Amino acid sequence: MKDVAEAAGVSPSTVCRALNSNPQIPKATREKVQKVADELGYQVDPLLSAFALRRRGKSNDSSITTIAYITNFGTRDEWTKNPFYQACFEGVQNRVKRQGYRVEHFWLGEENMSPKRLSRILYNRGILGVCVAPMKNVSELVDLEWERFCGVTIGYSMQSPNLHRTAPHHFHGIQQMIQTLYAKGYRRIGLSIFSDTSRRVDELWLSGALLVQNRRILMNEKKNDDVVLRTFLFNDENLKEVPKWVREENLEVVISDNDRIAQMLAQENIRVPGDVDFATLNWEVEKPQFAGINQRPGDIGAAAMDLLIGQIQRGELGVPAVPLTTMVEGVWVDGPSLRKNGI
Repeated sequence: MKDVAEAAGVSPSTVCRALNSNPQIPKATREKVQKVADELGYQVDPLLSAFALRRRGKSNDSSITTIAYITNFGTRDEWTKNPFYQACFEGVQNRVKRQGYRVEHFWLGEENMSPKRLSRILYNRGILGVCVAPMKNVSELVDLEWERFCGVTIGYSMQSPNLHRTAPHHFHGIQQMIQTLYAKGYRRIGLSIFSDTSRRVDELWLSGALLVQNRRILMNEKKNDDVVLRTFLFNDENLKEVPKWVREENLEVVISDNDRIAQMLAQENIRVPGDVDFATLNWEVEKPQFAGINQRPGDIGAAAMDLLIGQIQRGELGVPAVPLTTMVEGVWVDGPSLRKNGI
């Protein structure tokens, strides 16, 4: 810490507070100190941190340096093909590395694996921190022996037990999306999302859209009777009906979380953009052709680790009596899939 302080030109106490993201330290100073610490390879020792907490009477347990990251897709690496899930995991890795921890992936689909056996493995290895990644099946139960662990989950796919969780602010995201499109001059707007995805996000995108549809509340809470908002939940069976829906509703722009919609429209000779424009609720850096909401999955993963490491250091084991949900605000990103740029 003294080496970092000398290289950054600050005091050791400033280094300590900057590495803990203390808001009393100016942002520019925090970023400078954190950059120097990274360049010098500095890492917090979680065992010493736990010892310091015990000396101050804030913890009765020692900390553990490994975080278990649990997935349950069809194959061990299936989740890595999803850019959102991969970015969440990278956010997890980056945050725990800064705190002196490490992440280890555990797959519930391993041969002869069960929640009970995994609980025994984690406990015998002394692992306290468990992060449940987004699950393949919505409302899936992950029945670990939770009284032995500190736990957190990402997203809404795992509903039981009700752990602390982090997620995008889906409800604000769809509100921001519709307000932005209205400001750009769009008046006939359609929302089309995969029905399983709608359940996976706790129906929050649909709820936000229906609020606008029913109350016509848009910019500055003014009522705008000239806007039309339509919704269409699709699945693998009725996906082919989306182009017909777009034509019948005479839509100017379609909102979706899935670019399969744009592909389906193009297959039916509906130009995107051109005949209808497109905006995504799940913007990806690899697809800059689409405008939309960047849900900031890396920050969602990092926020999950903040919750989890805090539990470890406080010695809070088991399912929380008061589960907390931390929602990360998305940010709008423009793109060529929208032609209108305001009136």
